[in-house]
Amino acid sequence: MKQFSALAVLLGLFVVSLYILFVPVPLPPPEQEYREIPLAQLNGWNDDEHDKAFQSFQISCTRLLRYPDTREYNGFGLAADWKPACEAASLLENANAIDARAFFESHFTALSFMKEEEGLFTGYYAPLYKGSKTRSEQYSAPLYAIPNDLQALNLGDFDQRLKGRSIIGEVENGKFVPYKDRKEIAQGALNDQNLELVWLEKEEDSFFLQIQGSGFIELESGEIMHMGYAQRNGRPYRAIGQFLIESGDVAREDMSLQAILDWMMKNPEKSDELMWKNPSYVFFQERKTDKPVGSLGVGLTPGRSLAVDRSHIPLGMPLWLETYQETATDNETMEQVPHLKRLVIAQDTGGAIKGKVRGDVYWGIGDEAELKAGPMKDRGMYYLLVPKKVAADILSGTNG
Repeated sequence: MKQFSALAVLLGLFVVSLYILFVPVPLPPPEQEYREIPLAQLNGWNDDEHDKAFQSFQISCTRLLRYPDTREYNGFGLAADWKPACEAASLLENANAIDARAFFESHFTALSFMKEEEGLFTGYYAPLYKGSKTRSEQYSAPLYAIPNDLQALNLGDFDQRLKGRSIIGEVENGKFVPYKDRKEIAQGALNDQNLELVWLEKEEDSFFLQIQGSGFIELESGEIMHMGYAQRNGRPYRAIGQFLIESGDVAREDMSLQAILDWMMKNPEKSDELMWKNPSYVFFQERKTDKPVGSLGVGLTPGRSLAVDRSHIPLGMPLWLETYQETATDNETMEQVPHLKRLVIAQDTGGAIKGKVRGDVYWGIGDEAELKAGPMKDRGMYYLLVPKKVAADILSGTNG
């Protein structure tokens, strides 16, 4: 009898083992990544000039409406899910702030990350520099077109798992190697290749125009050239302001574009070495437009276009932006001062714009825009405006 009992126990354990091995155990539901925020509850929503963001959204739609319906939208549905809002926007002419607000409330749901995170928000602008199509003693700093030996390889052509990623370099002695860095180019690596599009007065002008990604050049004849981003050398971007902070030349709280320019003016013999610490280099093309064009391929709107990390935020998405600036009070404690509360449209990217919550606000062209963009280093967050059907699918866990 004892032997029978032992056999029964062993048989039972065997059956349980088989059950564990072959019967699927239900997985816990995935953690919810987003939650809905009623638009009316967004801080400052009712006070914004929604018509300005609406105009920027309409511009984005000229691009979005050309996408195939099946194009994936970075985890936020398909292009077909976004087209009804774009089609409705194209029919709404001369919308005022009230009309525009009603449009966004009718077509979009605001989503917040479940774990709300803050990030860094900076500003950029399109510089306006003096230049010449001929090199001279006054104009000696070139802007280059894409070199013939630069190659950008689409890694998705080799492995579908790498779709959307690329690597930039050149072939040297039969090997594919990283492309020339800033220092090599500055020291003449691209000389005698007829790549110069225009000449500026100073290397610093060329450097900061590359940082901004596009700009305008006033020629001696009075003609204005619009120079736009064409390609980069593939080297990592390094923020040179960080080196000035680490060296103690500029205090972290005082760091800005203007602070860097001031340091360069006072230390001209060290300016090249500082710029070379950023190995990234940008090549240009002339554009026949009167406004900068972002990575979405449409013109940017001052104060309403935002550069984002497109691996997290799809281009064309409206975002409710809230930022604040930290300022030191008399007793040296930090005070948070609200800065921006507005609707913006993701229309651009940038080499330094990396992360789930990270943005760069476009402020316009010339000196006034520089004064807004240069000092901006806000902390803040954004809320994602998603077509209502897509938002419902995301919140129910049925999206994608």
